[in-house]
Amino acid sequence: MIFNDDLIKTLKDGGFIKQKQKDYYSIRIRVVAGNITAEQMRKVSELAEKYGRGYVTFTVRLGIEIPWVHYSKLQEVKEEVERIGLAMAGCGPRVRPIVACKGTICPYGLIDTQGLAKKLDDEFFPTPGFPHKFKMGISGCPNNCTKPQFNDIGFQGQVEPELSEDLCTGCGLCADVCDVKAITIKDNLARRDDDKCIYCGSCIRVCPMDAWKRKRNGVAVFVGGKFGKKYNFGYHIADLVDVEKIPNIIEKTMNFYKSNGISKERLYDTINRIGLENFKKEILEDENIK
Repeated sequence: MIFNDDLIKTLKDGGFIKQKQKDYYSIRIRVVAGNITAEQMRKVSELAEKYGRGYVTFTVRLGIEIPWVHYSKLQEVKEEVERIGLAMAGCGPRVRPIVACKGTICPYGLIDTQGLAKKLDDEFFPTPGFPHKFKMGISGCPNNCTKPQFNDIGFQGQVEPELSEDLCTGCGLCADVCDVKAITIKDNLARRDDDKCIYCGSCIRVCPMDAWKRKRNGVAVFVGGKFGKKYNFGYHIADLVDVEKIPNIIEKTMNFYKSNGISKERLYDTINRIGLENFKKEILEDENIK
């Protein structure tokens, strides 16, 4: 096999990452939202013993890599990965594996992050044809464990609290737990400043009288984030968006990026070139999101 830049790029696009050690590759395996069955984990372990050096590594996007696979075994490993119900996680200008936290089971989680990631993975992975890579991230709450603001598009679980004044005793627990000081106690009654509130739900969680209720759940939407040498914090374009609207928002964002992006340009740069307000109008207007 003759190795040149085109071949190495083709291999990388297919999930074979060239190591700096001659003739060796890391095999990148796609794992949806970081979940893998015990049986699949055992099989991956066997593959690492058979083709690598007996260990695996985990990627930032919750995937699995088997390093130290000789180039002569790449096709063989790929076939074995597919036989256990997994797939390669390619690189290149396409949708990358979706990162999601454990909000589905986490006490702080406000949305079903794992279910949402699976739904979006089924619908959008590995859509090709972008000017550059396209990454998505989901966090279940404003604690931001998965840093959705540093993805091309990211979603953060939120809840809008509502007070039942007849149940409030003015104990102050909600004010004490509010990290952004959006709640104060006045005349033995909790008061919430909507301009300060980040919709984390802590007040609901700690209220001993169940005076704070969930008015509505949704997500904050961020666009244009990225890691790398020139990292950017994504634009915060909406709050408390209905989870059911997420696929439409993603599809519109992808279409905007494909139509307006320049080769090698990340979404952040495309938005800056076209204008954030123009982007928001195209993506959010028909969804009745402000």
